[in-house]
Amino acid sequence: MDCISFNQDCSNLVIGSKSGYQLYNLSQKDVGQVVRTHRNTVKKNLCLITRLFNSSLIAMVTEDQRSTLKLRHLKKDAEICERSYRGNILAVKLNRQRLVVCLTEFYIIHDIRDMNILHTITSPVRNPTGLCALSVLNHSALLAYPSSDDSGTLEIFDALTLELQIQIEAHSSKLAAVAFSHNADMIATASCKGTVIRLFSVSTGEKLMEFRRGLRRCVTISSLVFSKDGMFLVASSNTETVHVFKVTERDNENTSGSWANYLTSTITSSASALIPFSGSLNAWRNFATARLQEGGLCTTAGIVTLKNVPYILVVNSNAELQVFKLDVENGGECELISTQSLAFEEKETYKSVSSSSSSSVSSDTLVSREYTISDASYAYKLKRDRGEGPVTSHQELNEIIDNIPALGESHM
Repeated sequence: MDCISFNQDCSNLVIGSKSGYQLYNLSQKDVGQVVRTHRNTVKKNLCLITRLFNSSLIAMVTEDQRSTLKLRHLKKDAEICERSYRGNILAVKLNRQRLVVCLTEFYIIHDIRDMNILHTITSPVRNPTGLCALSVLNHSALLAYPSSDDSGTLEIFDALTLELQIQIEAHSSKLAAVAFSHNADMIATASCKGTVIRLFSVSTGEKLMEFRRGLRRCVTISSLVFSKDGMFLVASSNTETVHVFKVTERDNENTSGSWANYLTSTITSSASALIPFSGSLNAWRNFATARLQEGGLCTTAGIVTLKNVPYILVVNSNAELQVFKLDVENGGECELISTQSLAFEEKETYKSVSSSSSSSVSSDTLVSREYTISDASYAYKLKRDRGEGPVTSHQELNEIIDNIPALGESHM
């Protein structure tokens, strides 16, 4: 199984496997197409890989060194930093200010500019799946993680002030997925039953909305993601259906009062778009759905806006990408725009399904620039510090982070 992750704004994705890793950017010319920008066949047996926005910084963990985190500079093809921990690394979360390493019972918070450890959270419960979320806003670094063995309770910790912010009792069963909205004012949660998805205020812990995926069967929700404007929430699972929920319609004139009053007034005025489920005033059906070509696989979803049109991107554990167009006015079933295999061992093909004249394009057409990498290609060798791994290159970390565009600017 490949390890797959979108970056923080879903503008690109990275896929790691036993053969190496590849990075893809969304094409601005051909909607629904992704372009491979980097390919590495030296770093093999990857079990975790993630990228900081569209920068040159990637974090990775290999199967043969599950307790070691490596940070690499893409353009220089050099290792910037290596850190080892007392346990297997289950997840790594990054934003412009913090890097968080999740172990089974610990969350280790680093200053991303020098990789110094600022704080270690001893988890209230074991977290064998590495479930956690880190907000991405420039001035925010909120970390959410499970805090109960018996229920879906979560804690939100401020990784800047290093203080516990709030505890939210989200579900009666264990958590399966969590996600912050882009501006970190809301958090979405799903339990291991997968029938209900809830939306809470981060500041007060108040439940804002509740969405029902369905009642016929329990599923495993594998990813939750908000659109950048916070209007849509996408939930993918191990089924063939991806659900899109409409959170609210932003009204510049309706800015006073509590979140509850705001959403209540919005719901009342948007009754045609939000359909109550089974007579409940607080539970809502999906606004739109995307039908995958195959079910039974773990999926990761993203949502981006290209030329003022939102698109749903879904990648399954076989590294197969499907792109759907979302109708923001009417909802319903999303139009499948394209499918593409991104598997490392295979030759990638892109197939448009929305036009009458479908065509396949070889991987050579998709590659905008590809770096040829060999074992001898390291730009320099880093010294070891007290036997704990290479010395962190503070200058390079700072250069990478300072060159990331501010949120709201184009990343593509």
